[in-house]
Amino acid sequence: MDKLEFICRQLSKAENKIFEHYVITRIWHLLNDTDIKLITQQYVVRPEGRALTDMYFPQLNIHIEIDEGHHKKQVLSDKIREADIINVTGHEVLRVDVTKSLEVINSIVDNIVNKLKVAKKMKSDFKPWDFEAEQNPLTYISRGYIDLKDDVSFKTMVDAANCFGHSYKPNAIWKGVVKHPREDGKYIWFPKLYKNEGWDNSISNDENIITEVCLDKSKESTYPELKISGTKHIVFARVKSSLGDTMYRFKGEYEVVSDAIKERNKRVLKRVSTRVKTYNNVILSDTLAVPSLKTWNKK
Repeated sequence: MDKLEFICRQLSKAENKIFEHYVITRIWHLLNDTDIKLITQQYVVRPEGRALTDMYFPQLNIHIEIDEGHHKKQVLSDKIREADIINVTGHEVLRVDVTKSLEVINSIVDNIVNKLKVAKKMKSDFKPWDFEAEQNPLTYISRGYIDLKDDVSFKTMVDAANCFGHSYKPNAIWKGVVKHPREDGKYIWFPKLYKNEGWDNSISNDENIITEVCLDKSKESTYPELKISGTKHIVFARVKSSLGDTMYRFKGEYEVVSDAIKERNKRVLKRVSTRVKTYNNVILSDTLAVPSLKTWNKK
């Protein structure tokens, strides 16, 4: 996928919502700036649950919400939802009321486009959107870290693991977790944070706590070294991207705080850092991968 396809697929997500589609496409085409990244139906964590905003510009920290007729019946809940988004992210939320006349809607859109242009101009650390670089491990290796605020996702586990000193080939396959090649007692973990094939995994609304429950007794004793209290995991959760593709999204570094060996089938991990150090790739032996991880793939 290239930048053009990404943009087209983002815009097409609203094509069945005619008013939303009109506003989103008008904003994008009037903005006319492919250095600015857009995301439609942006996932936002709220204190109690989650939300999807209609349009989001991550470099500018601005969300656009399009209010159709039914929003007139939920003014209070919309205000609470907007306050949650602002409080959690620190971002600005701009609204377009599509129950107004075409002339008024266009005027609101014009004002939003001007605000976006000014926001870009005023942002001293603005970096043009580089679609290819944002999913390339070399980007983060050369930077020296991965930070949660950058919303980093990779297409494969290999790409993520190679940010920490591994030199896996593109077709390398393993099942769910590998040892960190540079930091002892630390692992790179790719969990499914939902109920799946013998596991019931979940993440708290603020994403600070991961709970893992084994539903299959035959797997309770699998890889005990990964489950001891104090063991740390750099987590890339298996997720669906805004376009429906499988991705591995960075969630932070977590530490086991509830020992699965003592509790038999359950462990709890707490986030201890939102930034992790990256390393140049080196040639490593196969012994660094956790061997025979068939059952770990279920997690």
